[in-house]
Amino acid sequence: MPPDAPADSIDLSQAIEILETVDPSSALYRRTREIVDSSFEIRLTPEPTVRKEKKFLTIGMSTYDDYDGCYFSIQAIRHYHQEIDADIEFVVIDNNPAGPCAKPLKNLENLIPNYRYIPQRSRQGTAVRDLVFREAMGDFVLCIDSHVLFPPGALAQLIAYCRGNPETRDLLQGPLIGDDLKVMATCFRPKWQCAMFGVWGLDDEGRDPDGPPFEVEMQGLGVFACRRAAWPGFNPRLDGFGGEEGYIHEKIRRAGGRNLCLPFLRWLHRFERPLGPRYESGLLDRVRNYMIIHQELDLDPAPVIAHFEDDCGKEETAAMVQTVRAELDGPLYFFDAIYCINLDRDQDRWEAMKGRLRNLGPARGIRRFAAADTPLERRAGYALSHRRIIAEAKLQQLKTVLVLDDDVRFSDAAAGVLERIVREMESRAWQLWYFGGYRSAYSRHYPPGSRQLPLPNPAPCAHAVAYHHTAYDAILDAIPDNATDVLFWIRKHGSLDDFLAGLPVAAFLTFPIVATTDSAMAEQPRLSVAE
Repeated sequence: MPPDAPADSIDLSQAIEILETVDPSSALYRRTREIVDSSFEIRLTPEPTVRKEKKFLTIGMSTYDDYDGCYFSIQAIRHYHQEIDADIEFVVIDNNPAGPCAKPLKNLENLIPNYRYIPQRSRQGTAVRDLVFREAMGDFVLCIDSHVLFPPGALAQLIAYCRGNPETRDLLQGPLIGDDLKVMATCFRPKWQCAMFGVWGLDDEGRDPDGPPFEVEMQGLGVFACRRAAWPGFNPRLDGFGGEEGYIHEKIRRAGGRNLCLPFLRWLHRFERPLGPRYESGLLDRVRNYMIIHQELDLDPAPVIAHFEDDCGKEETAAMVQTVRAELDGPLYFFDAIYCINLDRDQDRWEAMKGRLRNLGPARGIRRFAAADTPLERRAGYALSHRRIIAEAKLQQLKTVLVLDDDVRFSDAAAGVLERIVREMESRAWQLWYFGGYRSAYSRHYPPGSRQLPLPNPAPCAHAVAYHHTAYDAILDAIPDNATDVLFWIRKHGSLDDFLAGLPVAAFLTFPIVATTDSAMAEQPRLSVAE
């Protein structure tokens, strides 16, 4: 096989054999490895840009099919704010990396030296802006909507302000200017209107761009900045559009910071969308987000319910509130996030899975995770999918995650069993928690004080397994981060199930088991999810 052989002329199984036998320093090995890297995993979305040189300020945005907005916002900063170029990096979180704007957004990394593209498919909505702070390398982070413009000098003044206040815990914002370029709003007033908490307000102190900073209760989140280490974060369960205004401002106050309006930090926001938004914005998402926020902050949700009753009607609001309360009171709300692994070519399985999840409670907020697609060796893609989920969970500082296969089936008693067990798990130290497996293979031994959490012996399947954050590093350190190396890791270590069984961690099994899969049932007819 010549080193310059084209990728489509090589048998992949032959290439793997070469990699196992040929000198890694040879041209043949390097070319073969290049081909395997590009061919072994089927990828339908762009890969993230590698991290680059650290800058003082990260300017980041989350976007959903808004290439034009991102392009002009970034290029306007590069063109009209050239004095800050050495101090900034751009981070773009693409919330639809399978969409038409993904490739052009990705290609900007070849044209803009301090630009990073980050695909994010598993979670959608305005709270995805939290990832800007998680991905940022700057000491300070400026998060903007992907269609915002700044007057000349404003960003240089922001950098100077941040350098002068290196330990600040404040949230920094500025006046919104209208299309007539006049100051339109310096804050949000804490009032309900049109299914949203907050109405635009104008304080006289913000009219003069040379005026001193002043405190506001809240402001719209088209533009906001914070020291990265002081960022309190959005609740990872938030999904869809809306709810963060007022919420993040209260978290800043509770953490000892202030919400400041910097009169010089003026911003122009594109509000008109003649062709319509590219994403869905439903009322249920808003009700859900507001109720999650009020629960987190220990606030009475009555004002939320009263406003939506006035805005949408009592009957519709009652139905939405009932749906959300069922989720908040359900056993799966124990987890910071729930992932379902699903191949892009098997969307029907995902739709069917959502229906089965409703047996345990409302399925909103479940994150569909695009599985690593490795047809030649499915075990490699499976292990890599789990690793990628755990890497994402660590980046987002999720304490617990539940990972499900897309063919998982739950017993009729699952909700009741899990409700009892969750109460015990809240007080127990654990790192792995299995929901099911092969009943006949277990020899049940219970830890002290428990008759519903046997120690798995042998370890069950990973088709429904929860991970605690204390187990993340052991898994990330052991499993490689690319498909080709995971292929060889599988050949050495066996399946993901085998690997997890060998981890020296605190693992528990739900009993009676509450989850199984179609494939497991086919392999062992005696398997049952109902004891």
